[in-house]
Amino acid sequence: MLIDFLIRNYIVFANRRLRVEPYPLTFWWQKRERLKRYSGKQNILTPSYRSLKTPGETIPVPELKGLYDGVTLGFWTLDAASMTLLWERLVKEKPRVIAECGCGVSTIMFAKYFSLHRPDGVLLSFEQDEKEKQRLDNRLKELGLEKGVHIYYVPVSDPDKGYDFHLKGGPSALPGIEPFDWLVVDGPNGSDNSRYTTVPALQELAKPGAVFFLDDSFRDGEFRILENWSKLPGVTVEGIYPIGKGLATGKFK
Repeated sequence: MLIDFLIRNYIVFANRRLRVEPYPLTFWWQKRERLKRYSGKQNILTPSYRSLKTPGETIPVPELKGLYDGVTLGFWTLDAASMTLLWERLVKEKPRVIAECGCGVSTIMFAKYFSLHRPDGVLLSFEQDEKEKQRLDNRLKELGLEKGVHIYYVPVSDPDKGYDFHLKGGPSALPGIEPFDWLVVDGPNGSDNSRYTTVPALQELAKPGAVFFLDDSFRDGEFRILENWSKLPGVTVEGIYPIGKGLATGKFK
């Protein structure tokens, strides 16, 4: 419908005018409620994915040039703006151990960051698709960026419960696991609530003050997940960056 098209283009335009810092959930909740007066569409805050699609060759981070040639960013993957923001924070904060839920373009970005800034870095990547795990393992070897990267195949048997970490005795029982400084959640694929369990399941591995990010946070399901995470002891949700599909951030106490 025309009204939905206009709203989604308004969101893209309005978000670009905001400062690139996380705005609290209350800010986005109020914006969402106002927009719902004009449309009952789900995920009303989420821009059209077509507006976020960019060729990987055009990513505005010089250090990442050549790594995503032939790849379309921003549709099923992290968008270029979110990757740029994460890269800037990586270089500034210098995390040594990074955990991620869902491997993909972010895996290559983190591996490149380690090669340039943290040769002692470790990436703990949890992936529900065994073929995707193998593809990323092969791609990292082609690029010579496999050092320090551990991709674990962790299946999803119940879309509502997320990763089946418990099948292996919990995430801390996986080989090579150590406490992390950063956690980036962009998986698993599943129901609207499938990503909720990532933070509670991995909280035991978070260093004090560890940072977490959640992609797709403008979607209704992820927004509810953030609200529920904010109620967990030892977890603080700082807000959502006004970029891409919504990149939320917070901290473990």
